Amino acid sequence: MKPTETAAQGAANAASAARLLAPAFAPLSPVMTGRSLSVRFDTLSFPTDELKAAARRAEGKLNDAFVAGVAGGLHRYHRHHGADVDALRMTMPISVRSEEDLGLAGNAFVPARFPVPIAEADPVDRMRAVRALVEQQRREPSLGFSEAIAGVLNRLPVWVVTDVFGRMLKGIDLVTSNVPGVPIPVYMAGAKLESQFAFGPLAGSAMNLTLLSYLDECQIGVNVDPAAVPDLDVLLACLRESFDEIRKVA
Repeated sequence: MKPTETAAQGAANAASAARLLAPAFAPLSPVMTGRSLSVRFDTLSFPTDELKAAARRAEGKLNDAFVAGVAGGLHRYHRHHGADVDALRMTMPISVRSEEDLGLAGNAFVPARFPVPIAEADPVDRMRAVRALVEQQRREPSLGFSEAIAGVLNRLPVWVVTDVFGRMLKGIDLVTSNVPGVPIPVYMAGAKLESQFAFGPLAGSAMNLTLLSYLDECQIGVNVDPAAVPDLDVLLACLRESFDEIRKVA
């Protein structure tokens, strides 16, 4: 590689690392601003084949339909509260597993933070926008250096590391995660497992929505901070309406 190319690559890597560690001082939502140590749980469930079929209309995958459904629901929720918001800051685990690591057990992901658009009215265009945005995040050079960055942070004083991560988490509006589940029936002591839901940690955000597929259902665990979302029933109604809109695309 030429010296100029090396310098350019180094600058790109540094800029990517800066984006990964950039502080976020406040959430983008003017509605979901409160934070507490309390949580409230609820669930949503939708047919997997319908969400996948809708995603294919946008040349995407299940995760694109999932995030687009969440985005549309949150736009409805903000409109319900008189706020017209274009984007919210979301954290999503991005896999950094390589082809050589496919047979290895354990997790291999980096929590990426980025604004996700929520105001796109057309569900197909919304899924396409989500797909392009997530693909852009997957191409961030800093994802490949996450272990090295973590190694550097581990050598710093505890108060410095706490401050860095505190600033990173302070302005998160929501967390989403999509976890592939088992496609076959599971039994416990001879009894068939009917459903399973995963409730992910808030990590400083207003809510965490985790999709865990099981058989032919996408089962979503909804974990909210009641200080940010005091009307969980309204939020769930907005999310159902948005996902119904996504399913109709199929």
